[in-house]
Amino acid sequence: MFKRLSYVWRLFWTGAAFAVLGTGGFILGLTLIPAATLFVADEQARNRRAQTIIRNGFRIYVTMLRVLGVLKLEVTGAAKLRNSKGKLIVANHPTLIDIVLIMALLPDAKCVVKSELFDSWLLCWVVGAAGYIRNDRDPEVLIEKCRDALSAGYNLVIFPEGTRSMPGQPLRFKRGFAHIATLTGANVQPLRISCAPITLIKGEPYFKIPDSRPSFRIEVADEIDPGQFLNLSFESRARGARRLASQLEADYSSYLKNA
Repeated sequence: MFKRLSYVWRLFWTGAAFAVLGTGGFILGLTLIPAATLFVADEQARNRRAQTIIRNGFRIYVTMLRVLGVLKLEVTGAAKLRNSKGKLIVANHPTLIDIVLIMALLPDAKCVVKSELFDSWLLCWVVGAAGYIRNDRDPEVLIEKCRDALSAGYNLVIFPEGTRSMPGQPLRFKRGFAHIATLTGANVQPLRISCAPITLIKGEPYFKIPDSRPSFRIEVADEIDPGQFLNLSFESRARGARRLASQLEADYSSYLKNA
């Protein structure tokens, strides 16, 4: 009986939480963020002010999910992120709310996001104000935008898979993040995300929740210097990027197998 009541409780609050996430983003984008940035002339200062509002909003949101019993969250190594500047934040992507969890932890963060978000009437105001980067730009323009963000001290969040993982299927990392790292020299900060029992996976509706409360774990791993993949004079930068992507893919696969 208690298990059934717990399930109904989590189901109700999961639905309510997604309603809050969508409408909250819309309201922030039309009210609080414009009000906070209206008289700020410098674009970088406007972006940072918007990002601070977004981060605080996500922190409140994640706290709400934990207090209501929708999920559990354990973070290992969070102190490594507190003073992070100009890092390329790379994470696997098992669930729909991974970006929410990451942005609640990470200061001065920009994201490379799907172009659809810039066309969404709910979220276009938020992603535009925060200076997020569209993923459908010409590759040279995309690299330059990422370079500018990293040089300005922003942490840049990328999911190398490009979309959510499929349970039971091997990870497949695209090399875009590795090319950005080797071209800009920015250190790669891996975040490893696991969730058990798994929830909010690709292709399933948000209301298909597991029988027990999902437990999320985020591990902040050691930074990776992309220069170590370019230290052989006979290797091209493209080959170094390929080695970086392959190694990180293998590291994540091994971690998730034992998580």
